[in-house]
Amino acid sequence: MLKADHPRIFFLCGFALTLGAATCSATGSNTSASTEATGTGAGGDAPITTSATASTTGSSASTGGDAGPDPDAACGLITEEAKSTPLDLYIAFDRSSSMVGNKWDSAKLGLTAFVNDPDSAGINVALNFFPLESTPTTCMQQDYEAPKVDFAPLPGNAKLITDAMTLAMPTGFATPIYPALGGAILDAKAFAQANSGHVAAVLLVTDGAPQGPTGTCSNVDPNDPKAIADLAKAGVSYGVKTFVVGLPGVDPVIANQIAQAGGTDTAIVVSSFDVKTEFQKALAKVRGEALPCEYVIPDKVAGGDVNPGDVNVLITPSGGNAAILPQDVMCSALGWKYDSPTKPTKIIFCPASCQSLKTDFGAKVQILLGCKTEVAS
Repeated sequence: MLKADHPRIFFLCGFALTLGAATCSATGSNTSASTEATGTGAGGDAPITTSATASTTGSSASTGGDAGPDPDAACGLITEEAKSTPLDLYIAFDRSSSMVGNKWDSAKLGLTAFVNDPDSAGINVALNFFPLESTPTTCMQQDYEAPKVDFAPLPGNAKLITDAMTLAMPTGFATPIYPALGGAILDAKAFAQANSGHVAAVLLVTDGAPQGPTGTCSNVDPNDPKAIADLAKAGVSYGVKTFVVGLPGVDPVIANQIAQAGGTDTAIVVSSFDVKTEFQKALAKVRGEALPCEYVIPDKVAGGDVNPGDVNVLITPSGGNAAILPQDVMCSALGWKYDSPTKPTKIIFCPASCQSLKTDFGAKVQILLGCKTEVAS
């Protein structure tokens, strides 16, 4: 398995250093963080069964020695590196014969652009195709669990993915979505569990309705859209969401049914007008929706050098001015909160703030240490 140290920084995360200032001011700079993912448990898992206004408050840093800046005396900002929660994305790609021609070529170009996009850097991506060449009629989810290209972070994994797309060719008349999705969920779940703090998701790319295998799979009809939707629903209970991108020819009703059950509301359906561009945009949308709005507490806070009450989040929207995002433990509006009020390990954006950021790919997020936390009134 290819391994590399390429963390995912969802937005441009930086910190500012300002000493001896009476008020907070900040300028951002690019930062990076290093993570390494460990191996997946492919092949050994059991199949999935389906039965505001801000006001300044907060406590000062502890006193004495070099315990940290005194925010009452000066707003001393400390430089630290931010680490966002890593995303593991398993792409299950339809290679049935209906994909042949312009549709396949355009999708290949779109995926190539996606994995080489700087905004995708740090995402752990795995790729597999269905139907399988060796066992195209298999019912076994475990047969699809081990991907063609194993999980590894982009951009280091980009060449392996594009090479696999180049070598693969559409073949076979079956579209065995049921075992392919089940195997993808199993592997994504295993990889995320083996790498603490990761978030896992599956991206199903198809241009048709489920077709095959024949008969039943563990007493389930693999051609029944509800059975596939139930698989996606089971994945959510394991912490794995399912995104669906439908290429020209897909049944949008079935695609939406799977996506909704998989916790992602609706499928993204690509028209036949410009498959390459639309598919690339669809992948970018999936990336934005799948990436979590969570940041690991900086080491200075975790180590006790900076009090959790002296942390602020600064947001600079595209083409806009920087502004402090207030802390809102109730998440009643725009804001953020800690995962734990007593022993925080993550900064989590409230749903409204998360949605705003995910629709503004040019937004810049800075985490500032040393100033009293501004909280929503």
